[in-house]
This record gives sequence, C-alpha cells and structure tokens, in this order.
Amino acid sequence: MPVPEATTAALSVGDIAALSDEQLAQFMQKHRSHNGDFDIPIQDGWDELSLHARNELAERLKAQERILSQNPVCQSRPLDLDRLDARLRQVSDGDELKPQDQQRMQGRITPPYSEEDELRDHIDDETDAYNELVKDGGRPIYQISLIEDVCRNPEEYREMLWPFWDYTRGTQLSWLVFQRQQKRWRDFRRWQVDNRGLEDEDGGFPAFVDMMKRLYAKDESTGELARLEADPSWLKSEWLHDQRKRGRQRLWHRERGCNGFSDYVDAVKRRLARHGFTQPFQLQEDPKLQDKLTTWIEYLCFEYWWLDRHTDSIERLKPDHDRRWQELVDKKIPKLHETEDSIRTTPSSMQRQRDADRAREAKMVADAEAKRAYFLTQKDIHRLSIPEEQRKRMLLAAMENIMAAKRLYETTKKHLSGWASAIVFSSGGQT
Repeated sequence: MPVPEATTAALSVGDIAALSDEQLAQFMQKHRSHNGDFDIPIQDGWDELSLHARNELAERLKAQERILSQNPVCQSRPLDLDRLDARLRQVSDGDELKPQDQQRMQGRITPPYSEEDELRDHIDDETDAYNELVKDGGRPIYQISLIEDVCRNPEEYREMLWPFWDYTRGTQLSWLVFQRQQKRWRDFRRWQVDNRGLEDEDGGFPAFVDMMKRLYAKDESTGELARLEADPSWLKSEWLHDQRKRGRQRLWHRERGCNGFSDYVDAVKRRLARHGFTQPFQLQEDPKLQDKLTTWIEYLCFEYWWLDRHTDSIERLKPDHDRRWQELVDKKIPKLHETEDSIRTTPSSMQRQRDADRAREAKMVADAEAKRAYFLTQKDIHRLSIPEEQRKRMLLAAMENIMAAKRLYETTKKHLSGWASAIVFSSGGQT
C-alpha cells in the first residue's frame, strides 16, 4: 500500500498514529535525511491521542526504527525515540508543549534531495573515512580512485566488499565499506591501548563536542549545530553513555589472563600460531612506535580473537539453538519458505511487519462490519424493512468474519512471537 500523498507533508500526531505499519515505515523512510536522521514533520495534535494510543505510537515508532536501521545510512543517527516518547508522556501528564519544542517539531521545508545528491553525499562520507583510515595507519580494501565504479556497480565487486557487509545487508548500500572499516580499525586501536594498560588519548568531552559539530555541520537544517554551539552541555549525557560503553569494552574485549605487556605478547603469538601464522615479529609497548607490518600482524590477531570468540559462542549455543528450532518446527510455526537463516534478513522482517499489519486491519474491518450489521438489524429504525431471514444471515456472516479475522490475528501473533524469541536467542552470542 503506497503512502498517501498527504503523508509527505507535515502531519498531526493523530494522522501519524492512523498510518498502517507499512505506511509508517514508508513515511519514516521518506523523511530520513542523508546523515541518517529521521526528521519527522509533526504539526500539532499532541493532545488528540489517549494515553494508550500515545504509548502504542511510541512502540510502533521504535519497532520501525529497529527495522529501518538494518538498512544503514552512513554516519546514521537513529530517530530520537526517547525524546519523542518523553514528549508523548509529558503531554499525557497534562503538560503544555513548549513553543520552542513545537517549533522544532513542526514541518521543516527542505529543498528536494535527489538520488544523485544522496549518492554524492555517500561518496563524500566514504572518502572522508578512507582518508582518516589511511591517516591512522589502516589499509583500505581498495583504492579510492575506484569509488565511482564501486558505488554504481557494487555486485561486480562482491568478493572485495563482502568482508565488511552486515549479515542483513541492504544491497542498495552494500558499497559503503570504508566507514565500517574505519570503525573496525578504531576498535583495533582501542584494543592495542587496552591490552597494554594505557589510557585513551581521545581528548575527552571537548573532542567529542568537536566531533559532533563536524557531524551536525553536514546538515544544518536540523538545527542541532546551532543548539550545540549555544550550549554543549546537553551532549554530556551522551558522552557519559559512550564512556560507560568504553569501560565495558576495556574490560571484556581483550586477551584474558594477561598480567602486563609481556603476557600480552605471548598471548598474541600463541593465538596467531594456532591459526598457522608463525612469522617472527616484535610488538612495541608503545603502539605508535611499531612499524606498519607489525601493526598489521597485531590487527590480524585482533580479528582472530573475534573469530575465536564467535566460534566458541556458536559451539556453546548450538545445542540449545537446535532444540529451540525443532520446537518451532514441531509447533508448525515456520512457513515453507522460512529457514533459520532467512528469518533474520531485512526482507523477512518487513514481510512479518506486513503480515501483522494485514491481520490487524482485517480484525478492525471485521469489527466495524459487525457493528454495522448489528446496528442495521437490531437498532436501525428501518430494520424491519429487511426480511428476518436476511437479518439473520447478515449477523451470521458478520460473526463468521469476526471469528476468521480473530483466528488470523491470533495465528499471526503466535507466528511473530515464535520468531521473535528465535531471533533474539540466535543473536545472543553475536556481541
């Protein structure tokens, strides 16, 4: 079902809540900017919805954001669902919408953004990531001179690109690999620091603010850059969240059982030897003093560490995974075309959303038709103009439709619930 033309302009909260799941997904994608923002244009109507309806809308937005995030936009920032949810709950508690919030959420008029414009922005972001990767000593998987051909013909470069594809990749953006490679290289640099017991030299909160300014400068229409320059303190909570995440990374993403740099060196040599790499090398306690080849050898150990971690997780979880999958098969939850691998893909997720949408709509239509049949046969002042047998048939048909719609709804809900638990479990060892 296509998104109505009206949904490309600013809507009220009630209008957005009335969209089907498929329409909501299209609407959110329509208002997703090239930097990954979901710039939802909302006019008014915060007080039109009941508390239950507001909570339901917040959950639907979160669900759609999770699905759409599987088709990444470079340097993407997800929809600020926490802020939207907070506003929904604030209004539900009777608070007035502040003028500055209302102005920020009202429809923003932006110039047309063509596919070619989007492509050029992607190329710019990939080029920036390439240059940063080279500057930091990384080795890009291909020369930047090929990017024009790679971005327009990614399938011709499948063998080159696939190591940096996500499991559920979107083919349209499968050529965006330099940003992923740069992120991977940054994680490796942190690995070097953590395994040597060194401190981060990231510049702290001021450097984080500068980084966010550069990001927001790419799309000043969001207004976030001006807000940040006026008062950077609102970024503090996000930075602290990143610091807590970094603390967990420092604790868990490292060679285990090492007490000092010499233990780490021995652990690296043992891991590489287990994978058949026996070339002699000498790590430096200060990673900045290492030559490029030695750094690349250490990076190889980093990747082997992750490979071993995932392999161990798969072996540990496989018996329980197989048991749970068989339980689903015994309950006849998988359809003929659904497999253990296919259920985790983006097309499969979108199909489940469409199935849920159709089942809910069918139930709503059946309920409405039943109410109409009841009114026409029992309450309408002209009901006696309808023959008694016809009135009975109308009520019977309405009841049968309701029962069929409810069966479809319950079956779909059971199907989705079964897959949800299977997908969550199958992802448990992939962190």
